[in-house]
Amino acid sequence: MFAVVLYAALIYAVYAFYNPSIHEYTYIGDDYPSQLPISLPAIQTTLQSGEPGFSLYADDDWATLFPASDGFTDLGTAATTRTFLVSMVHQLHCLDVFRVGFVTNRTGYSHHVEHCLRYMLQIVLCNADTTLEADEAGMRGGRWEHAAGGVGSVHQCRDWRVLREYLDEHAAGPVRL
Repeated sequence: MFAVVLYAALIYAVYAFYNPSIHEYTYIGDDYPSQLPISLPAIQTTLQSGEPGFSLYADDDWATLFPASDGFTDLGTAATTRTFLVSMVHQLHCLDVFRVGFVTNRTGYSHHVEHCLRYMLQIVLCNADTTLEADEAGMRGGRWEHAAGGVGSVHQCRDWRVLREYLDEHAAGPVRL
């Protein structure tokens, strides 16, 4: 009997090691998952030269990207609920900060722009997208130079619309102090 229990414990330990989602988080301190625990389907996205809309001045178009919760969602149990911001929405926010900063040329805005610039730099490096973009050589200053616009390249992505739907359905509750 001892051997059976030991064997079962070993199987569970191996399973838990290779399937970390089995961990039950307390949501106290740093004991919470690093990712929102939902599955996003893999999709392929071909980059276009520009979406209709989403110009620098299209405030209404940009507003459609943000869930009503501004990307905040609650996780945990009733006793240990924690509120988190989903990184994709933070990234969209930073792109919008760049857009608004460019359009309005506001002074006193540089601290927020710098935060977003550094944040987005780290996100791009973290994702290390290895999609190949065809060379579109062009003449610049009397010299031929390599260039790539990325249009037509097919990227392996996760379906952001599924995440948006989740955030719309699981908005954070009131701020808890």
